[in-house]
Amino acid sequence: MAYRFAVRLFGGVLILLGAMGAALAHPHVWVTMRTDVVYGPDGMMTGLKQAWTFDEAFTAFALQGMARNKDGSYPDSVLKPLAEVNVTSLKEYDYFVKGKTAKAGLVFKDPVDYSLTFANDALTLHFVLPLEKPVPAKGSMTFDIYDPTYFVAFAFAEAEPVRLSGAPAGCSFKVVTPDQPQTMQLGESFFSDLTASSTYGAQYADKIQVRCP
Repeated sequence: MAYRFAVRLFGGVLILLGAMGAALAHPHVWVTMRTDVVYGPDGMMTGLKQAWTFDEAFTAFALQGMARNKDGSYPDSVLKPLAEVNVTSLKEYDYFVKGKTAKAGLVFKDPVDYSLTFANDALTLHFVLPLEKPVPAKGSMTFDIYDPTYFVAFAFAEAEPVRLSGAPAGCSFKVVTPDQPQTMQLGESFFSDLTASSTYGAQYADKIQVRCP
């Protein structure tokens, strides 16, 4: 269920939102993202490096009551455990990423090098999502990034939304943001029944299309 996911993913900080129930419309959390498509020296695509910046309202909930340094920053003792909760809970949702080549789907391993940073009153989750098996760069790849329950809304940053890190010469990318679909008014009970296997959120998926010669 969407609320069960949110409580697990963000360490229980959305309990207040759950109590407010139908008074809120989906989505409840907004994320601005930047993605690096990472390639090895051999030209193989090895994974994705993600940076997800949460909206200020959610950040305030997530850090409520947490100890701060004198300069207003947060110590590692606060940010490290919260980062671990985030990436651990994302596993059920395949880390909100689906990838495929022209021939087959891509399988990702668990995140590595994950951390949380705090700047400009917003938390940013950083992590590397490695491929289970690197794939040749040649041809086309597509990555969809979305929450199937639409509890969390993802949108690419306006500046440098995507980078191809170490890509072979001639590779290019395109960011595709879908038109917002027209939907009927849906109650909170509809969203609370959605799960990680639901397809509702797919219609809002931002896509990265990569092509290499």
